Amino acid sequence: MKHRTNILIAVACFLSISVNAQIFKGKTINAFGEPLPYANVCLLNHADSSFIQGAVSNDKGEFVINSEQREAILKVSLIGYQTIYKKCTDGHVGTILMVEDTTMLGEVIVKSSRPITQLKNDALVTHVQGSSLAHSGSAREVLGKTPGVIKSNDGIEVLGKGAPIIYINGRLMRNQAELDQLASDKIKDVEVVTTPGAEYDASVNAVIRIKTLKPVGEGFSMDSRTQMGLTHYLYGKEELNFNYRLHGLDIFGMVGYDRNKFRQQNISQQYTYAPSNLLYQMTDAKRYAKSNMLTGKLGLNYVFNENHSVGILYDFSYLPSKTRNNSFTALEVDKILNNELSTESEEKSHNRRHLVSGYYSGKMGKWGIALNMDALWNNADTHQDVAEKATSLENRTISTQNDINNKLYAAKAVATYPVWKGQLAFGAEWSFLHRTDEYESGVEYINDFHSKIKETNGAGFAEIRQTLGKINVSAGLRYEYVVSNYFENGVKMDEQSREYHHLFPSAMLSMPIGHVRTRLSYSRKITRPAFSQLSSNVQYINRYTYQSGNPNLRPSIRDYVELMANYKWLTLMANYTHVKDYMMSVYNQYGESPEIALIQKQNVNGYSELSGMINVSPSFGKYHPSLMVAVRQQFLTIKYRGEDLKLNKPMGILRFNNAYNLPFDAWLNADFSWRTSGNAENMYIGNTWQCDLGLYKAFAHDKWSIKLQCEDLLNTAKSTMTLKNDIREMSLRKFLDTRKFSITVTYKINATHSKYKGTGAGEDVKNRL
Repeated sequence: MKHRTNILIAVACFLSISVNAQIFKGKTINAFGEPLPYANVCLLNHADSSFIQGAVSNDKGEFVINSEQREAILKVSLIGYQTIYKKCTDGHVGTILMVEDTTMLGEVIVKSSRPITQLKNDALVTHVQGSSLAHSGSAREVLGKTPGVIKSNDGIEVLGKGAPIIYINGRLMRNQAELDQLASDKIKDVEVVTTPGAEYDASVNAVIRIKTLKPVGEGFSMDSRTQMGLTHYLYGKEELNFNYRLHGLDIFGMVGYDRNKFRQQNISQQYTYAPSNLLYQMTDAKRYAKSNMLTGKLGLNYVFNENHSVGILYDFSYLPSKTRNNSFTALEVDKILNNELSTESEEKSHNRRHLVSGYYSGKMGKWGIALNMDALWNNADTHQDVAEKATSLENRTISTQNDINNKLYAAKAVATYPVWKGQLAFGAEWSFLHRTDEYESGVEYINDFHSKIKETNGAGFAEIRQTLGKINVSAGLRYEYVVSNYFENGVKMDEQSREYHHLFPSAMLSMPIGHVRTRLSYSRKITRPAFSQLSSNVQYINRYTYQSGNPNLRPSIRDYVELMANYKWLTLMANYTHVKDYMMSVYNQYGESPEIALIQKQNVNGYSELSGMINVSPSFGKYHPSLMVAVRQQFLTIKYRGEDLKLNKPMGILRFNNAYNLPFDAWLNADFSWRTSGNAENMYIGNTWQCDLGLYKAFAHDKWSIKLQCEDLLNTAKSTMTLKNDIREMSLRKFLDTRKFSITVTYKINATHSKYKGTGAGEDVKNRL
């Protein structure tokens, strides 16, 4: 009887606890509606604020606390955000908006210290807003200081992954000039995705997502940005953005003008070890170019409600340019002067590009749907006149005309649905391209050329993400089908026409180890030849050097394995890459004459590459340094003069950026970068280094600002390389006007930003154009 009584008492106690138990559920988000993981959530007694129980939000920003309390105070805190206190009388807490901890005191911003770079979900996120990076000047300068990203004269590169595609607020950036047009103080975050998932085209090795600050206010707004600079010549840029916003309607546009002029000198030496003799060729070439680029866009966006929005965008650019080349070439055969050439050429080109892009983004119940459609028209015409004077051969006068026309139509659909403890995303992408390339030389030793390419690309993909406690896993698979028909002089060429079927898997595992965030990922990618690289068109450089495409090129397949770790202001990355059928620039003999070299791309045997990076970005009061040390080493063997030649020398990169907050809220930047010598492809690249200085000051509560900038202060950023291939060795020294002085003035009137949410379609084909 006593035993039965004890059981009844225990059951009654259990039922009492169950009845009185309360589940507090909620979600933490930022100003963009994005989930905030790792927020500390504490349940406090409403009577004396004593601690009851706590939890940490997961990667979706969600948290759950079980408690006997029916009424309590919820305290939510996260480094870099204001602490939130909320009185709760029922279990459903709802969504908690976390506000960044920024307090304006006159013109001085006091901000809590948080890591400038963090590993979140699929990206390495660098916070720009409220940091020293906001005063860099332009988006290009910001990327040049972002961990894992390298800025050079040739563009933007992600360490170990090459050139990325870049999105600005979800819209694909189609022109590198947009990086110069976007002011750094408009940027909120930069996300570097080093292992893009199945949703992205398989040719995409890395993605950079730039997010701008949240739009503020309605009505009409405008901002202008003017830049004047000096290299050896004066150059200038002007950009005007305007926006009208009323309720759900958003009309936006931009016009820009870029006038540029530059000079370049290339000094090359080429040895050809022919079976019967030694050929030596020295060329001193000078290039003078000027261009005037006009860009613009006009778009409309309408947000029906938080679940549905549509938009359309028209984007255009017009780039006329003129280039003048002067060169002197000396040819020796067995160390005896054989001929000297003096060449003068002039090239005029016009490039026109039109893009119409539309999108729909919405939610229907638990389903998320995104549709994007693009139509692109691009045509370019180039006329070249060449005059050669020779000492021992006949003089030559050549006039060529090259006309290229492209039409692209593309569409992409993505659907998402919650599955178990995560989300399933799947979709399809389609594109059709029609390209014509017509080349006429008017001389018998260079063939006229007329080609046409019709290419259809289809893809289907699926990716699932799951959150299992503190562990996040994802796996994706993409299938791509490509049919490319190649026509030469109106006749279909079966050998050059291609049909591809490829599967591209990807996987990612991320988890905290103590306070260290770690991520291990794998992906398979493809690099398809650019259409110009498939052309049989032979371009005349001089009578000893021609350049051509190669219709027989095969795509290159890359497998990536990457490990990344992040702790406070310390970030580590290690990457292994294996490449199959790599497309490499080579110098081959043209025709029957060993002294004439043909430059083109060819597939070579596969190789492997290792790369690694350490980045530290602490803050010491008003001083904000950032140090990045990286190394990359390839393991490539080529044939040179009948023997195997290993090109395995590693290349190091050192970047030390320094930002100091001066009195009156001015900012001084002093940056140093150095790249050691080493091997890349079949080249040995010499070392180079440079120093940059910048001074920034905003006025009238940031309504207008001035940025003074000096790039390559000591004029040391030189470029040297030596290329070895087959029976040829070529060394090259480039002299550019890398030292630049510029002043940039920005003025804002009620500045807002477009709500355009389109992401574009057919990105691989656009990049290959």
